[in-house]
Amino acid sequence: MKYAFVTGAGRGLGVGFVDYLLDQGYFVFAGVREIKEDYKNKENLAYIVCDVSSDDSIQKCFETISSKTDILDLIVNNAGVNKDSVTNGHKEKVSELKNLDRKLILEMFNVNTVSPIIIVQKFFDLLKSDPCFVINVSSCRSSTHDEFEGGYPNYGYASSKSALNMMTFRLSKELPKNIKTFAVHPGSVKTDMNQQGDQTPYDQAKNILEITKNWKDEFNGKFMNWNGSQYLL
Repeated sequence: MKYAFVTGAGRGLGVGFVDYLLDQGYFVFAGVREIKEDYKNKENLAYIVCDVSSDDSIQKCFETISSKTDILDLIVNNAGVNKDSVTNGHKEKVSELKNLDRKLILEMFNVNTVSPIIIVQKFFDLLKSDPCFVINVSSCRSSTHDEFEGGYPNYGYASSKSALNMMTFRLSKELPKNIKTFAVHPGSVKTDMNQQGDQTPYDQAKNILEITKNWKDEFNGKFMNWNGSQYLL
């Protein structure tokens, strides 16, 4: 059996990853900020508290997972915040020059950029499979070729995801050869935070994981599109 750890697994794309991986026969550790009543452990699925902004929470999550398995085949760093969630709807505080709030922008970098790399640091000793994968969920907003570009600055989100792409590239230079990593634009996924999305979380999780099944060494450390092509920076 293969083992996967998915952060931000309580909704949206995270749920898509959990459901697809279960269908593929994985045991899935689903990281969530808090355990809610509808988060039910079942065969091959365990919900675990993991606040990715807290090193203590990440460490406790690692201890729980490592008590159940000594190997992980896949980490999906999906947890993140956007301009609405980090500001309680006051998106201008991270998106418009005259209203920028330093603390909120730094919080976006903490969650979107630094936390995925700390996850890899803490869980490194479990990444033993050859190959195993670390997927960092990024966004087209991180590219100067943003396919949905409409002139809206979106400083905090776009920059934090761009920095995640660079973190992923640099990470690939240090990880041993058995650990493959890439950042990925997941597409326009229909979620609570993106009602206009036209792709389901399950289908996009499937498409993203197809990249690992059709792996090429040239993908390592790169910013990928959900369809397996490399995204222009």
